[in-house]
Amino acid sequence: MSDLVPLFQPKSVALIGASSNSKKYGYWTAKSLIENGFEGDIHLISRSGGEIFGHPTYPDILSVPGEVDLAIIAIAPKFILPVMEQCVEKGVKAAIVVSTGFGETGPEGKELERQMLEIARKGNMRVQGPNCMGTYSSAKSMNASIIDLAPGPMSLVLQSGNFGIDINFNAKSRNLGYSCWATIGNQMDMRFHDFVEYIESDDNTKVLLLYMEGLRVESEEDGRKFIQAAQKTAARVPIAAIKIGRSAAGARAAASHTGSLAGSEKVFDAALKQAGVIRVDSPGQLLDAAEAFSKCKPAKGKRIAILTDGGGHGVMATDFAEKFDLEAPVLSDATQEKLREVLMPHCPIKNPVDLAGTPEADMWVFDRCLDILLKDPDVDGVVIVGLYGGYADLSEEFRVLEMDVAKSMTEKIAAADKPVVMQSIYQPQHPECLEYISENGVPVFGEVDAAIRTMGLITQYSDVKKALAEEADGELPEMPADRKEKAAAIIASVRESGRSNLVETEARDILRSYGLDLTQDYLATSADEAAEFYNKIGGKVVMKIVSPDILHKTDAGGVALSIDSPEKAREAYERLVKNGLTYNSDADIFGVMMTAMLPAGVECIIGSSYDSTFGPTVMFGLGGIFVEILKDVSFRVAPVNMPSCRSMIREINGLKMLQGARGTKPCDLEALAEAACIISQLVTELQDIAEVDLNPVFAQEKGLSIADARIILHN
Repeated sequence: MSDLVPLFQPKSVALIGASSNSKKYGYWTAKSLIENGFEGDIHLISRSGGEIFGHPTYPDILSVPGEVDLAIIAIAPKFILPVMEQCVEKGVKAAIVVSTGFGETGPEGKELERQMLEIARKGNMRVQGPNCMGTYSSAKSMNASIIDLAPGPMSLVLQSGNFGIDINFNAKSRNLGYSCWATIGNQMDMRFHDFVEYIESDDNTKVLLLYMEGLRVESEEDGRKFIQAAQKTAARVPIAAIKIGRSAAGARAAASHTGSLAGSEKVFDAALKQAGVIRVDSPGQLLDAAEAFSKCKPAKGKRIAILTDGGGHGVMATDFAEKFDLEAPVLSDATQEKLREVLMPHCPIKNPVDLAGTPEADMWVFDRCLDILLKDPDVDGVVIVGLYGGYADLSEEFRVLEMDVAKSMTEKIAAADKPVVMQSIYQPQHPECLEYISENGVPVFGEVDAAIRTMGLITQYSDVKKALAEEADGELPEMPADRKEKAAAIIASVRESGRSNLVETEARDILRSYGLDLTQDYLATSADEAAEFYNKIGGKVVMKIVSPDILHKTDAGGVALSIDSPEKAREAYERLVKNGLTYNSDADIFGVMMTAMLPAGVECIIGSSYDSTFGPTVMFGLGGIFVEILKDVSFRVAPVNMPSCRSMIREINGLKMLQGARGTKPCDLEALAEAACIISQLVTELQDIAEVDLNPVFAQEKGLSIADARIILHN
């Protein structure tokens, strides 16, 4: 059972700080609890005594008869600690601290939060907030907030009370309400993952919405708990989120507002995707997602048919379809033949299907064409765009006709197994036929892009469920059983020498211990030894300076390519050492590493960095100058298995270079995915490692070659 059951399904509630003063939070909350008809006992705690809304008050929570499941605390911070002690003594299971003036204000507030949490944990009492606007639960008719909330199919968890007011104002205009609603404020105790985990078992939630400024983390486990909870919930319930703080300025504002830690935005975005969370950009889009997921059937694919009564709207919808990762293919000959039977000869029917003035003569063409499109096995969803809802302006007869046709269309949509969304320029006027359509399972939008984007969200969620299922059953590459022991010994040796930077020979040995195939390397410590090693290698040789004090070897003139004789190897050794000491006169030079020149291929990068929110990550992208200039990379939170790594590779914009551009042979994508997967396991198992950088990795038709390897340990 979730720890949040007492929060959303309490049998009794105590409001500490209840007030008869209509200007105080304790008054508004008491009014909300009582007027909403909470299905349990309400106890009002007030030092002023008397009655509030006809309810007796108690001087403190210890005076309340019987058990208290949930305490709502609306008092000044200076009084909070003894009240928390009393709640624990009373056996309160959960508390909501709505008061402000805590961790969001600075160090003193953070210390107060620490003491509050210490008290709460003594009694296993969970705490929501502080600095929040409370909770709503339709299951218990409990509105423990000051916002007028109504029951419905969505749940909303958010960090900003003002945003809660914003989205609720617009939700009302769409007749959308909540199963669960919670503002979590500073996340002192209850955090996003707790709420996401609870929603997984809430059968009344059809879609979960999140407004995120950041995840409050005490360790990387907090970030990982969110991913794990979201993956489990998203397999059953769609999750859509706004995450603010994309820009550097936005990240600073988010931190100052709730004390959230701002990690790498690109990693956070990847983590949301990995968690199965669909990211949107605005409150309007969040509610669009709520409408779609609470009303529409799931999509089985991306192929949509567009039905329009105007050419411009149809073409615009087709353009947006490509933007939002949908397909609007030419309809089959069989479907076109059926459409010809009900439409005038001049009507375009390939897709979009344009009614082209026909409804003025026969409004039922909307219904008949929709029926044909819904029955087409090659159509995964239908989008209706244009002027429906405005024909009523022509006459009373058209008003009646539009309603009759609307009723028939919604019956057909309800019987079909495909999603349908609608756009009408008349939607802002709320004509009765569009209201009826919206109330009977079809989202109706005023803008074409909103309708198509929303259909895209529906298909995106189908992809999410598929990806989560694949990830759950995904495999790992085979790795040596003794890998951790071998790697740990190398790391211990580096630590003993007082270093955090591994030289490349050490990094290569760690990679080999995990089963990655690297060419044989030799460490020359003299010019004569360099010549001797050249004779062992033969052909063309690469030589690199090896020093923990020279990380960027090329910048130091520490790399020599295409060495093809013992004499050149001897000369290169002396030149590289000289260049290294010129670059850094204090550098500790271990020698010069020598390897055979690698075959050409597409330059890639595989790496890892440590994120403050989620811990070790894995990265893939095009390497060399591409990573520096284009930053064409994808991320995952480690560890991941093969399905996720395959997905990472498919995400980059330069994928066509790997698939064989301009007549070149395609690269071994499976080998790249396997290498990324191994790196993700390596950084997960070896907690000492802060960064891994394999760049370039040459992707070839068969296999790959790692040309350069760097590993840095945590200080």
